[in-house]
Amino acid sequence: MTSTVRPPRRSSPLWARWIDTAELRARQWGFITSGQCGRLGLDLTQQKRLRLRGMLKAVAYGVMRELDRTDDEGVLADARLGWVNAGKDLFPEERLAAGWPDYVVTATTALAIHGLAEPAGELPQLAHTRARWPRYQLSTADVITVEVPVTWDEVSLLDGLPVATPATAIATLVSTEPPLVDDLASYLDTVAAAATERPDLRKIVQAIAKCNASP
Repeated sequence: MTSTVRPPRRSSPLWARWIDTAELRARQWGFITSGQCGRLGLDLTQQKRLRLRGMLKAVAYGVMRELDRTDDEGVLADARLGWVNAGKDLFPEERLAAGWPDYVVTATTALAIHGLAEPAGELPQLAHTRARWPRYQLSTADVITVEVPVTWDEVSLLDGLPVATPATAIATLVSTEPPLVDDLASYLDTVAAAATERPDLRKIVQAIAKCNASP
């Protein structure tokens, strides 16, 4: 059943709060979290009213999205949702201005976004520094702990989404336990073959060679 969008009256406080969130929603590909809404003056009752009116749709616990953006799908859309969900009530500009990235799209998800291989697993993979558990799962992402923080130099910002460079994604992939792919050697051969025209081919090859040299 398709929801009918019934915008609030343009003179209403709810409409004013909705407009106040427009810039944030645009920066987050139509997503917004309950925590972010609260910081912008939209309480839980108002958030529910926006969902009932068909202006927002719940897509994960604590995360909503504009109804007309729900047709987005695929690995990039999944990675965006996972990244927004991981940040909770922080605004993207706060996260991107930090000295170190908090969560970074990595491993097979990053390599898929770079067009080098297919993603593995049902959830997008995010790297997080020194998490409480060696590896844990959000409702929207598989979170991989990395002991050494990923720097912004190791990240490509794709329309505001921090995605590990291929070489960094490979380094995380090969160190992850349990393995994310069944046949890592064949998977990395596919990545190398797909990267032949990339300007960072040398770094990719070096990352793969380091993996192959590991005992």
